[in-house]
Amino acid sequence: MRTLLRWLLRVVGAIALLVIIVMVWMRGLAKDDGGAGRPTGGPYTWSAPEPAANAASGANIDDDPRARSLPQTPRGGPVPRADGHVVGSQGTGNLLTPMPPERVTDIARKDNVHKAVAIKTCFWPGPRLRSGYYTTDPDDYGIENQIPDIGNTFSTAWFSIPAGGKIVLQGEFPHIRHWSFVTYSVDGVPRDGLYDSEIEPDAGAANPFRPGERRDAQPRRYTLTIVNGAPPADQAARPKNTVYTLSEPGVPTGMHMRNYIPDRGLDWTGGVGLPKAALHQADGKVLSEQDTCAATDVPHKRGKQSPITVSPKLWLALNSLPWRPGDRTPATNFDVAPMVKFYNREHLMLSTFFPALPSDGLAVEKGGFWSNPVTRYGFTYLSQAYGKVYVVHGKLPSTPRTFDGTAEPMDHQADMRYWSLCTSTAPPIGNTVDCVHDENVHPVVDARGYFSVVVSRASDRPANANAKCGVEWIEYGNGDGIPGGSADFGVVINRHTLVNPAFKHSWFDVKSLNGEQQAMGEYLPQVINLREKARFESLGCPVDTSKLSAMLKH
Repeated sequence: MRTLLRWLLRVVGAIALLVIIVMVWMRGLAKDDGGAGRPTGGPYTWSAPEPAANAASGANIDDDPRARSLPQTPRGGPVPRADGHVVGSQGTGNLLTPMPPERVTDIARKDNVHKAVAIKTCFWPGPRLRSGYYTTDPDDYGIENQIPDIGNTFSTAWFSIPAGGKIVLQGEFPHIRHWSFVTYSVDGVPRDGLYDSEIEPDAGAANPFRPGERRDAQPRRYTLTIVNGAPPADQAARPKNTVYTLSEPGVPTGMHMRNYIPDRGLDWTGGVGLPKAALHQADGKVLSEQDTCAATDVPHKRGKQSPITVSPKLWLALNSLPWRPGDRTPATNFDVAPMVKFYNREHLMLSTFFPALPSDGLAVEKGGFWSNPVTRYGFTYLSQAYGKVYVVHGKLPSTPRTFDGTAEPMDHQADMRYWSLCTSTAPPIGNTVDCVHDENVHPVVDARGYFSVVVSRASDRPANANAKCGVEWIEYGNGDGIPGGSADFGVVINRHTLVNPAFKHSWFDVKSLNGEQQAMGEYLPQVINLREKARFESLGCPVDTSKLSAMLKH
């Protein structure tokens, strides 16, 4: 018995010592390494200040004064080092991504960012987007750090509803492609929500997102209610225009208002401003918006940066495991890789770092990283160690085209409401690098309906990687975004939003692990590693996309 006890004590002691060693080792991770070996392409924000606009907005800036050293960004921020390294106002280290070329369809552009951040209330603290548009401060609310799609923007309301109370929102349907309200847990898992066409208009008004309704319909008012608890199990009994927190009274709830592709020339709200919020208390009293903000305040959340959902130290530690590649990325050295479906954070981490362990049981569609419940995602990890030039190739689903502000009813016969392709940093940082959406890509589809999007750093961009030659291009980025991390990291992400039930080839239709090809067929985006730009340039101008199609896995 004593021998067994001594043996157990030795095992426990060895495990404890190992844990201590690992913890000490991890403490040294995710620290600035001086940027050795990282690209220094920049720029990381707008290249020139806008004195007049900045002077007008500067009087209302309420950020930490340590984060105001860049006048061209309306919310300020530290000046990035040549490799993008900054330290935020709360001490967070980060590597900002290089700014991609501006597109006319971008929701945030140099000519509108100052006006955009001025559109806010105490309930809606203004828009968020990738780094460099509104701020370079990684601790500032203005940077969206949960892998956003830069074809849209968010405003994130935080609140806690007292017992018996409800928050009532009133506003107008925006002139926009897609729009929604979604509640979330404090760690970014979707709870409940309503999207545009689900919302009933006020009496006598029209919902321009519904089939047959003109997009310029007037009047276009709605009223929405947010309540505690869960919706009824019987969907037929669910009250109209009601969003649930799925939590008890007083529990903090986050809510995204998503705004995808406002019509040309309109602000990020789609030209209708922000919905007004009023708390209806249990005793029947209705509070003003300012009093509503005070009564529902979550001071450590409202207007603050979202907490990261994956530790940078843990990410680097997992990438340093003995069986991981030397480039410290989750990528593999492939020639062609079909994209794979994202299910949730837990499945992503297990399947990425412990592929030998069974993960089927975790492949549940619950989302994460503040994902959109009406969107499903596919992704592929990339690495500069294996290739400098990648091409994403596949058949493009049909989508409505709304950017030019057509007044005709939206095309509800299209395959899906929205499609995009983005590059990003690693999940612990979550800054998107660059995106193209369907209206960018549609003009360059080939005769067979296939799109080609080249992914590389600007320094490696092939001379024929442009719309004139029949392809699109997006910026690869400068690594995982983590100080002391990998300069080679890359990832490409595909979004399918509000898919038409008649269309059976989307990420929604992938019902089992490794079932992407069978479910999606030609519509499955595949990533081709062309290694060097000369190989892509050899495809000519116009690009011979049939040669890309011939490389795909079937």
